[in-house]
Amino acid sequence: MMIKELAMGYADIVKKTKPTKESILEELSAEFERVKSELDLIYSTELKNVPFNMIETAEKNVFELLDNIATNLSDAVFKRSEVDVIQSIMPHRTEPVLHSDRLNLTGIPSAIVQYGERMAPLSIRTGRCPENGVWGNDRIHIAALSMLLEENSGETVELGFVEYAKEGKIRKVKVRPEDRRQVLKIRDRVDRIKDGNLPERKEGKICEHCNFTHFCINKSTLASKFF
Repeated sequence: MMIKELAMGYADIVKKTKPTKESILEELSAEFERVKSELDLIYSTELKNVPFNMIETAEKNVFELLDNIATNLSDAVFKRSEVDVIQSIMPHRTEPVLHSDRLNLTGIPSAIVQYGERMAPLSIRTGRCPENGVWGNDRIHIAALSMLLEENSGETVELGFVEYAKEGKIRKVKVRPEDRRQVLKIRDRVDRIKDGNLPERKEGKICEHCNFTHFCINKSTLASKFF
C-alpha cells in the first residue's frame, strides 16, 4: 500500500523538479513523508488491525528503496524525455471501475493516463521488475484493461503502461492481438469453472499432503482436454 501510494506521486515529482537524481530524491523523500502521514486516512479499514511495528518495518523498507527509485526515474527522463515519462504515469483518473457486458469482464486499473491524444491503462506493480519488458501476467492484465477501456470509451486502445513501483521503472506495453486472444481464453476458462466444469486434475507429489484433495475430484472428459 505504501509503495503504491508513493508511486501515484512519481509523475508530479518529475514534473516539478530538475531531472537530476539528487533533486528527484529530495522531492521523493518529501512525498514519502506525506504518504506516511496520510496512509491511515486512505487505508483506514485495511490498516485497522495492523500492529504499529509492522507499519514501522514497512516504512523502513520503503525508505531504503528511495535512492534507487530516484536513480531510475532520473535515467528515464534523460532517456525518454520529461514529457514522455509524465504522460506515461500521470493519473487522469485513479482506480476507475471498468465493466463490459459484452466482454463479461470487470477490471480496475491503477489509473488511466492520457498518453498523447489517447487514453491508456496504467498498472502499478509492487513486485520485482523484469530485466526487459514486462512479466507475462502483467501483459495479459494490461491487455484486459485496454479492452475494457475501449468498451467504455469507444476509442481504440493500443498500449498501456506498467510501473514497477519499487524500482521506479516504467514499461510501455504494446497490446497485441495474441494478448487479446489470451484474455478471452482465460475468461472462457474461468466461466467454465464457475459453471462446474473443472479441468482434469493433474496429480503430483504435493497432492499426498493436501487437505483439499476431495474438492478437486472430477471425471476426465473430452472437454477437459482443452483446458
